[in-house]
This record gives sequence, C-alpha cells and structure tokens, in this order.
Amino acid sequence: MSDFAYLELLENEHGEMQLRRSGEGVSSEPLVSVKFSDEARAMLGDRAQEIARAMIGAGVQLASHHMANPDGHDDDHSTLH
Repeated sequence: MSDFAYLELLENEHGEMQLRRSGEGVSSEPLVSVKFSDEARAMLGDRAQEIARAMIGAGVQLASHHMANPDGHDDDHSTLH
C-alpha cells in the first residue's frame, strides 16, 4: 500500500460516519468512525451528518499537521503566555 491514499467519508446502515481509504471494502476496518447516540441524534437532527463530517475533518487536519511537524515545533501556531 502506498503512503498516499484517497479518503472517503461514508455513512453505514447504522448511521455511523466512517472514514476509509477509497477502494477498501466495507468489510475492512474504518480509519475513524463517529457514532452518535440516539439522544444526540435527536438533539442534532438533520445536522448530525454535517457535525460528524466536521469532527472527522478536524481530526484529519490535525493529524496531517502533526505528521508535517513531528517534532511539535510550529512557528505559525505558537501561543504566548
């Protein structure tokens, strides 16, 4: 498998949002998944899928940033106290 793969975000039959490598079958384990409880789904309504997509997107962004800066040093995002 190459280091680069296209990713796809899918919703399974149980309402779980799953991030997978493109071309991998649904029998393979997802890279990331988000599943809301029935109570959370009722509160979020039609926005549950949008919120799960944003949550996974934020995680992918942070993971990509971490891989680009493995030493933890980042001049663009330094916090001064």
